[in-house]
Amino acid sequence: MYGTPCSVAGARLSVDWRELNAALQTPGGCEDTGGAKCEALRAEIERLSVDCPNNPEVVMANALLAFDARNFARSQQLLDELFSLGVSSPEAAVLRTRIALEQGNVPFALRFAEQQIRQIGDDPSLRETYASALYLVRRWNEARAQLQTAQQLGAPVWRIAYGLGLIAEADGKFDEAKLRYQAALQARPGWKQADSRLRALIASGRVAP
Repeated sequence: MYGTPCSVAGARLSVDWRELNAALQTPGGCEDTGGAKCEALRAEIERLSVDCPNNPEVVMANALLAFDARNFARSQQLLDELFSLGVSSPEAAVLRTRIALEQGNVPFALRFAEQQIRQIGDDPSLRETYASALYLVRRWNEARAQLQTAQQLGAPVWRIAYGLGLIAEADGKFDEAKLRYQAALQARPGWKQADSRLRALIASGRVAP
């Protein structure tokens, strides 16, 4: 609703965000009749940014919504507003880096991620995102090192194993890639992305079944 007091904006956002994510994570949760509910929740979160434009949590939530809608210009604008408030957060840094990667601006993504790691300190998601940028410019060893650091900081084992598999495969280390994809599937059984890469690798004849 309009006119939400900023003193309760965080609590209101928490409820709406939790309900929206629950619907998104439920198969069909935002389809058919559920679609109207999801749109209403998104609209409510957007309205909070009108009422409380200086609330960092509200601005960040709307930046994420804009990114998910592939409205990168709007997402970047909101992040710029967030940074202008003096807010420094790994989540915002990761999203800004991902926007740059989506826009094909890898040099900026690399510079920005490096800068944020120096300023913010260690964060697993930021290290993973930095590794993605390094991967795109074929800096394999540096990308591996970033993922290994991310794992030490608590990043999910399955995600790190998959990332290391992608790097190994791109680097021509196919047997290692196979082992990494298998490790990802062991940590997260049935994960389609890792299973698809593993099957394609075997089908290519580069590794034994």
